[in-house]
Amino acid sequence: MSCFKYLKMTLWNIRLVHEAKMKARYMSNKELIRAENISFSYGDQEVLHFKEFTMYEGEKIGIVGVNGVGKTTFLRLLLGEVNPDKGKVIKNCNPFYFEQFSEDFDPFDIDFNEAGQLRIQDKIWQNTVSGGEQTRLRLAQLFSSEKAVVFIDEPTANLDRKGIELISKRIQGIESLLLISHDRELCNQVCNRIIEISDGNIYSYEGNYDSYIIQKENERKHRLTEYEKYTNEKNRLKKIIEKKKEKAKQVEKKPTNISGSDAKARAYIASRKPEGKAKAINKSMINVQNRIAHMDIKEKPRTDTVIKLDFRLTNPPKNSIVIRGENISFSYDDNLIFEDCNILVKNRSKLAILGDNGTGKTTLLNLISKAKDIYVVPSAKIGYLKQNLSQIDLNKTVLENIKSISIQSESITRMVLARLLLTEKDLNKKAHELSGGEKIKLGLAMLVVGNYNILIMDEPTNYLDIPSVEALESILKEYEGTVIFTSHDKTFVDRIATDFYLIKNKKIVSMYSND
Repeated sequence: MSCFKYLKMTLWNIRLVHEAKMKARYMSNKELIRAENISFSYGDQEVLHFKEFTMYEGEKIGIVGVNGVGKTTFLRLLLGEVNPDKGKVIKNCNPFYFEQFSEDFDPFDIDFNEAGQLRIQDKIWQNTVSGGEQTRLRLAQLFSSEKAVVFIDEPTANLDRKGIELISKRIQGIESLLLISHDRELCNQVCNRIIEISDGNIYSYEGNYDSYIIQKENERKHRLTEYEKYTNEKNRLKKIIEKKKEKAKQVEKKPTNISGSDAKARAYIASRKPEGKAKAINKSMINVQNRIAHMDIKEKPRTDTVIKLDFRLTNPPKNSIVIRGENISFSYDDNLIFEDCNILVKNRSKLAILGDNGTGKTTLLNLISKAKDIYVVPSAKIGYLKQNLSQIDLNKTVLENIKSISIQSESITRMVLARLLLTEKDLNKKAHELSGGEKIKLGLAMLVVGNYNILIMDEPTNYLDIPSVEALESILKEYEGTVIFTSHDKTFVDRIATDFYLIKNKKIVSMYSND
């Protein structure tokens, strides 16, 4: 048996064992939801088309996929809020639905003790609350419902890290759930199965998010092995065809050192005439061509190309310290934000500014960007990704926006857009047509390819799907300049930051470094 066949059988057996374990684990449990032969479209665009999905009691399923792939639609189909064009959904439960962007909740549905655990008991009857407080109120309603099955769509939106940690512990206590979240740590802590939605289909992976990533990488390696075997065999057969073509030409060609009559005499005496030999060779060649035509085509797995920006174009600072603030104090009217604080930013560092909601993270970024009471080296060129994305011209296309600011080559510029999952089809969209996540991607791309050597980013992972967050991570790791950012995404911070400042009790405190 060849190494390839052995590898293929091994991977296939692993997948079968994996699926058998998953079915065995829940076979004795109650079947909560089953969807069969589903097809669903918005207008002419088919969004979902899958054969089967079953959820059992005790399963905690994370749903992942890029923005716009149909994750929320998948939940709504299972809930019965929308009906499939084809197929059926059988539901043996009545889930609680925590809906993304919803502001609709009944204060009478919230248990006061639940509100107290989420620290918003004094907000239940208020008419105006912040985005984070609104999320906590709806979560309090969820935990007050005492339903065993819950569908949750982006529960960490607008929450600071303390809020995320708090609800993560509570969500782990839910018996059965379907969870859409771009927070990878939450998916790791909560989920025992991951569903990936891609090109309308669904793919199931046992385990948490990290386990899903490992399985995906193993699948990619398997596909790469199949692709290499396919290309090697195809090239081997093509060489055989070329040899047979050459041989056929030689057989048909009259020898140059004998007369025509001698050539005819040799052909007469020979058991097979030259034209017969040539015909046989051509037939053999056609058989090989047919073998190529009937081969199973294997596509090469997509790999991200390394983006090498020409950082010399930004005239990067040579200083070891690019930003320094000493004895910083700042207030809004009578509201003191910082008092007598110091900050140093090292050249080429990736600095994370951490802190709870309302502690002044955005205020500090604004002070740095304006060099207000803070020293910034003269050669610094600061690019700032604000939460309001004011740098984007909504009346221009994606390509027009990024070309207006890019100092990199067009190929690099397009590569950055592609890496952030903005497709060729997206390039000619007007910016006002983009979703929130797509606008963030455009703003990030403009920042990376612009004439900047210090990047400031305020919550860059907001509204981004997990693949886009991971793409941003890879770009920032390759980026040669200085990056200063805020984020409540712990995984993102841990993977990117080399230095950390925590804003707490009106002080900016230096934390440990990853260097």
